[in-house]
Amino acid sequence: MRATKPFRTFLLAICLLVVAPLTALAADPPPPVMKLGDAVRPLAYTLDISVLPDGTGFEGKVEIDVELQRPLDFFWINGRQLEIKHATLLVDGKLLPVTTVAAGEDFIGVRLPQQVSAGRARLALDYTGQLSSRDTRGLFRQQTDGDWYVFSQFEPTAARRAFPGFDEPRWKTPFTVSLTVRREHVAVANTPMVAEDAVAGGMKRVRFATTAPLPTYLVALGVGPFDVVDGGTAGMNQTPLRYIVPRGRAAETRYARATTPRLLALLENYFGRAYPYPKLDSMVIPITVAFGAMENPGLITYRSGLLLAPPEREDERFQQRYANVAAHELAHQWFGDLVTMVWWNDIWLNESFATWMARKIVQEFNPEWEVSQNRERERQSAFRTDRLASTRQVRQDVETRDDLGNAFDRITYDKGGAVLSMYESWLGEAAFRDGVRRYLNQHEWGNATAEDFFAALAVADPQVAEGFASFVGQPGLPLVDFQLDCSARRPAVTLRQQRFLPAQPLQSAPFSRSSSQSLRASSQLWPIPVCLRYAGQAGNQPLCTVLREREQRLDLPAGTACPAWLLPNPGGVGYYLSRLGARELRGLATAPLQPADAVFLLGDQRQLASSAALPLARLLALAGPLAADPRPEVASAAAQAVHGIHPALLDPHQRRVLAGWVREHFGARATQLGWLPRTGDSDAIRKLRGVVVPLVAQVGGERALRAQARSLALEWLGGDRARMGAAYKDILRTAAQDGDAALFDAFVAALGQARDSATRIDIDVALGHFRAPELLQRAFELALADGQDLREAREIYDAAGEDPENAPALLRFVALRHDQIARGLSEDAVARMPRWHSLLCSPQDRSALQALYGSRLAWVDGGERNLAQTLEAVDICIANRKLQAGADLSAR
Repeated sequence: MRATKPFRTFLLAICLLVVAPLTALAADPPPPVMKLGDAVRPLAYTLDISVLPDGTGFEGKVEIDVELQRPLDFFWINGRQLEIKHATLLVDGKLLPVTTVAAGEDFIGVRLPQQVSAGRARLALDYTGQLSSRDTRGLFRQQTDGDWYVFSQFEPTAARRAFPGFDEPRWKTPFTVSLTVRREHVAVANTPMVAEDAVAGGMKRVRFATTAPLPTYLVALGVGPFDVVDGGTAGMNQTPLRYIVPRGRAAETRYARATTPRLLALLENYFGRAYPYPKLDSMVIPITVAFGAMENPGLITYRSGLLLAPPEREDERFQQRYANVAAHELAHQWFGDLVTMVWWNDIWLNESFATWMARKIVQEFNPEWEVSQNRERERQSAFRTDRLASTRQVRQDVETRDDLGNAFDRITYDKGGAVLSMYESWLGEAAFRDGVRRYLNQHEWGNATAEDFFAALAVADPQVAEGFASFVGQPGLPLVDFQLDCSARRPAVTLRQQRFLPAQPLQSAPFSRSSSQSLRASSQLWPIPVCLRYAGQAGNQPLCTVLREREQRLDLPAGTACPAWLLPNPGGVGYYLSRLGARELRGLATAPLQPADAVFLLGDQRQLASSAALPLARLLALAGPLAADPRPEVASAAAQAVHGIHPALLDPHQRRVLAGWVREHFGARATQLGWLPRTGDSDAIRKLRGVVVPLVAQVGGERALRAQARSLALEWLGGDRARMGAAYKDILRTAAQDGDAALFDAFVAALGQARDSATRIDIDVALGHFRAPELLQRAFELALADGQDLREAREIYDAAGEDPENAPALLRFVALRHDQIARGLSEDAVARMPRWHSLLCSPQDRSALQALYGSRLAWVDGGERNLAQTLEAVDICIANRKLQAGADLSAR
C-alpha cells in the first residue's frame, strides 16, 4: 500500500538507518520520481524467500542478471521497507562489493567502488522485509480459524516490498523462485514445483520452474497449511487446475471446480490459442482490501467470498459473480499477462479489456443470465464518474504516485469496457476478434501500447484508431441530443453533442472546474458512432452515422412518414448519454421496445434525472407504462430507475406521492413474487424479485413485506438459510431499516458466531442499514470494538454511506473518530474514505465534509481526487434538490 506523506518522511529516516552500509548522499544523483530510467536493464531474477506465516518478517536473497547500457558507477533500483544486509555485483568475472543507499521510500541506490563498462553483470542482494498483518499489499500474513498464512499482492508497485529490483511493467524477465518454509506447510508460486529439499530447523526449500517472461507485479506466492484441491485438467493443453484454500474449506470449491474449465475453454476459443502457462492454480485470500482478485499467471488469487461457498451460500448471485470475476481474471492471462502494457498509463488495456471480455464470455457460458443488465450497470457506473469535472481520462498520464493511486477506478474498468463494446459493434464481432488475435500474436511475451492495439484493429477500419484515441484520450461523458424534425417533406433527426457537466461546483476544490476547464469542456468533440431506430422503419438494422460536428442532420430514408417514436442508441452500445425532448420521450413510453432497449433507455433517463438534467416527473412518466410490461427485464429496469431516486430530493409530500406511485405500479407484482425464490424461476424472474420486492418494501413502505422481512431475517440469523437463495441480502437490509434493539442484538450475536468472512460482511452490511439513531450509533462503535477486524467491519460504514437516510449520521461519526478509523484501515482504504459520503445532499453537510478531509487527504496518494469527486457528487444532489423542489411528480 502507499504511505501517507508524513509517514513517508518517517520511513525515509528509518531507511537511512537500516540500509547498509551507509554513506553520505551528497554525491549521489537525486532519486527518480517514478521511473528508474534506462541505464540498467534486468534480464532474469533468481529469488529465494524464507518466511514463517506466524512471524512478522521474512528473509530474502535475490540475484538479478542485468545489462549495463553504458559505463557507470551508480544506479537506482526499487525497494521499499527492505533492509539490505549484503550486496555485490559480479562483472567481468570480478565480484565487487556494493554500497547501498536509501533516498525516497521507493528507491535504493547502488554505488559501485569503481566505474564499470557497459555489458552483462549480476547484482546479488541479501535482505530482510516486513510482513504486514493489516495491509494486503506486498507480502502479508492473515490468520483464519487459528492458522496463519502468507500471501502476495504486487500490483501495481508492491513487488518492491518483497524483493529489490526493477519494479516497472515494461521489464518482463524470467523468474526462478524458491521458498524456504516449514516442512508441514504448502508453498505455491506462478509455476509448478520442480524440487523439494529438507533444510535445517524443520524447514524445506521448495523450488519452482523458471517462469515465462513476467513483470514484477505478476510474481506471486503463497505459504501456509492450505488444503490443495485437484481440479483436473482443462483447455487445449490439458492444463492442470488446482484450488489452494485455507485448511478445512476444500468442499466449498464445488462451483469453482465445476465452472472454471468451461470458462477457460471459451476464452481459448475466442483468442484462438491455448492458455499460455503450464498450470492454473486459484488461491483464496481470506480478506482483501482495494482488490477482489488478481490475475497472477498460474496463480490467480481471489477474496474468499468470491470463490468459496458452502451449499447454503451457493446461490445464483454467487454463481454469476464467480463466473464474471473468474472470466475477468482468466482473460488477463492473455491480455495483460501474455502481452503487458509498457507503462501504467495503459493499465486500461488490461482492465477495460478484461471487463469487456468477461461479459462476453459469461453471456456465452450461460445465455439465460441477463448480461445486458450487468453491462448497463457498468455503463451507468462509468457515467456517474465521467459526468464530473474532476473525472480523468481512460488513458491518463501516470507521472506521480497520486496518478497511479487514481488509475484503478470505474473509468479504467467500466468506461474502457463500454468503449470497447462500442467499437466491437462498429467493426463487427469477427473483425474485432481478428484484431485482438492480431495484437496478441504480434506482441506475445512482450509489451505493447494503446497505439499497438489501435493499429491491430485499424486493419479492418482505419477510422477506428482515431475514434478510439478520442474516447480514451480525453475526459468526460458525451451528451447527444436527439430532436425529430418533421417540418420538411423528408423527416430528419437533428443530432447535437456536448460534454455533459450537470452542475457547477459550489466552491473551488482540487480537480474541480475552473473557467479554463469549462472552456475546454465546451469545445470538446468526439467522433461518436450514433445509431437510432424509429417507428415504421424497414428492416432490422438501425440507422447509423458518425457524429463528428457539434450539430449534424440525419435524414430518414426517402418516403418515411413522420415516426411516432424515435429510439436513440438501440441496445445501449454507444458510449454517450442520450437526451430526448418531452414529445419524443412520451412516444417511447408505449413503443414496442426490445428488453435491452428499455434497459438502456431507462438507464440514461435515470442518469439525467439524478444529475439535475431531467425532472423526476418525466422519468416516472416513462417508467410507469414500462412497469406493467410482462417481460421481467423491462419491469426490472423500470423499478431500478425509480429505486435510484435520492430521497433527499423530495419533500415529505413528494415522498408520500412517490411511495403511492411505487405501490400502484409495482405493489401487486411484488406481492405475487414475494421475498423467497421458487423452483423453476428464470434468471430474469429472480432479478425482477431482487429489484421490485425491495423497492415496494423500502420506498413504497409496504408493511406486510417489511414484517415478512423481519421474520425471515430472524430465520436467517438463526441458521435457517438454504431456502432464501440470493434474496437474503435484501431481506436483511429491509429488516434492519425497521429494526429494534432485539433485532440488532440478534445480528450482533450472529456476527460473533460467524466463522467465514463472507457471512460477517453480510451482517456488517445489514448493521449499516439500521435507521434508529441509537442503534446506528451502536453499529458505528461496534466496527471499532476490540475483536473486530476493521478491514471487514468497515462494511458497516460502506453500507451506511450507501443509505441516503444514514449518510449524514455517518459523516458526524467519522468527524469525531476519523483518526481512530484511519489507523485501522490500509493506506488504500484511507484514500477512499471520502467515497463513504457521496450521497450527502445539503450545503451544511458539504461544508462539514470539506472541513473533515480537506487538510487530511493532501498527504494520501489518490485521496484528493476522491474528495473532489465526492464534493462534486454532493453539489449535483444539492442542485437537483433545488430543481425538484415542490415539483408535481405526476406532471409530464
